[in-house]
Amino acid sequence: MRGRCGPFGVFGAFGGAWDEAWEEWLRSGPWRGWGPGRRVDRGDVKYLILSVLKDGPKHGYEIIREIESRSQGAYTPSPGTIYPTLQMLEDIGYVRSQTRDERRVYELTESGRAYLEQNQEAASGAWRQFQGRHWRGIFHGLGGEEQRQLQAELMELARSLFAGGRVFRADARTLARVREAIKTARQQVDAAFADFV
Repeated sequence: MRGRCGPFGVFGAFGGAWDEAWEEWLRSGPWRGWGPGRRVDRGDVKYLILSVLKDGPKHGYEIIREIESRSQGAYTPSPGTIYPTLQMLEDIGYVRSQTRDERRVYELTESGRAYLEQNQEAASGAWRQFQGRHWRGIFHGLGGEEQRQLQAELMELARSLFAGGRVFRADARTLARVREAIKTARQQVDAAFADFV
């Protein structure tokens, strides 16, 4: 199964060509195996979904974000991976869904909870594959709370830029405003680090 490609899981809207380019980039350097472009077996995705639903009902986007969070950024499943797997889980009775506030929310059934308990070792294995293979590895040593928050802000900035492909759809005037905002932020960062040059 393909996750959304790109270093912050933000290029998913652009389909297979982006996936292939990103996966090739991942294979080409010492970072190979990191990042949300990695492939994850559908059986593992099933366990990831059931695990995050064990904590309570969630809609699809929340499931994606929770898997990304628990894997420490190593895997961001695409909607094209999550929703068919949710449908399969619902078809076999492990998950049920209902619409709340115009969103479809999914929750574990008793059968799903029992299945997860019976296959706890397989579920743990599905999560273990991400250990030591996350984007925090690029920022080695960022172990404090402030550093983790900084990394989170960088990831949110990337999502702001690429969500829905808007950076590719925006007109020149909008892009100039965005570039100026980023330039200003970079200058402020340089000023903040002035004592650490």
